[in-house]
Amino acid sequence: MTISAGYADHENMSSLLCRTSTNQSDGFGFLASCIGLDVAGVDHSKASLWLKQAKKETDSLYEKKVAETGNKKEYIVSGVFTSGPVTMVLHRAYDKYSLRILGGAVA
Repeated sequence: MTISAGYADHENMSSLLCRTSTNQSDGFGFLASCIGLDVAGVDHSKASLWLKQAKKETDSLYEKKVAETGNKKEYIVSGVFTSGPVTMVLHRAYDKYSLRILGGAVA
């Protein structure tokens, strides 16, 4: 599990990247905790529902692509979720999930 942050200036985080393995025992819990940002305007209940659905959809599409191509290094991107000033997207590449959270004054 890793976290990377980017800053637009010296005080305000503009991006957050949370990464975990697909077989990590609490990997989804880790990603879910990443969306609990203290940013005005973010609807945490909708973000939580979106993350569950995005994971389900990316896993399903990943399995379908692997079955079609035989390539376990497929790269799948979820639909985008926007809440307040924040945009989120989930990526799945082989055995890793990456949750990207972008926007002004993240965290």
